[in-house]
Amino acid sequence: MLMKKFTFVLFLILMFGFEVQAQKEKNVIEINIPRWRVGVEAGVDVPFGSVNKPSQIRENRSYYPNNDYDYYCGLVLDRTLSHVFYFGAKAEYMLHKRWTVTSGLRLSINKSTLTSDRDYFLWKIEETETSANYIKIKNLSQSNYYLGLPIEFKFFPRQKDYSVRQYFIFGTSFNLLASSNNNIDFDNERMEKYSTDIKAQMGTPNVFFSTIYAGVGLKFGKMNHPFGSIEVIAPMIRISGNSKSFVNMEPVGFSFRTILQIPVAKKKLLTYSVKQ
Repeated sequence: MLMKKFTFVLFLILMFGFEVQAQKEKNVIEINIPRWRVGVEAGVDVPFGSVNKPSQIRENRSYYPNNDYDYYCGLVLDRTLSHVFYFGAKAEYMLHKRWTVTSGLRLSINKSTLTSDRDYFLWKIEETETSANYIKIKNLSQSNYYLGLPIEFKFFPRQKDYSVRQYFIFGTSFNLLASSNNNIDFDNERMEKYSTDIKAQMGTPNVFFSTIYAGVGLKFGKMNHPFGSIEVIAPMIRISGNSKSFVNMEPVGFSFRTILQIPVAKKKLLTYSVKQ
């Protein structure tokens, strides 16, 4: 009799265990996510810079009356804010359920301007022992185009692929000067004949610079479908290549960017086991 009771209890325990296991298996789903994805990005870097004024500039709080207008020769602003706009294409590979590595090509456009706090400033074009000749300039600007190679790692604190998912970014970029041009806005169009000489005196940007950075991002959408992200990069530190032009960029700044990504290579999948 005791043996029969023991057998019956053991049977009930086994049946209960099978039921629990079946329930667990029922509540577990597998999600296959492509390891590869491609995407495009657009963003803006905001490094602060101080002005390295060329020696040809003359500043003065002077007032020059004219038959048609009243002109003020002012001071060149001591601070300038240079925005670096960039666009790029990337490929990303999922190393792990929480780690990815990204690289691609990025075109950066950096425009910096020298401007007066009044109508114009004066630029010395020639000087003798007894006199100096100046021309009036409203502003000088320099546009630099860099082709960059970013390398980034992303870490997702949460393993499950939620529709909104936070992550951290650690990266570096290497940038090579592709093109540079200067623009001069004269107060008098007849002075444009001096533009070549002035551009030669403005200075040239560095051919190469590199940065390291860290930041946070938010992903919107599932990774097995097209999805987007927004990222805030801070700090962004320039570790080489200080500017040789009239704007000396400070080594620290920050950045904002948006990214659109599309999964590809569906044969190379990363499988998630997620409880419902």
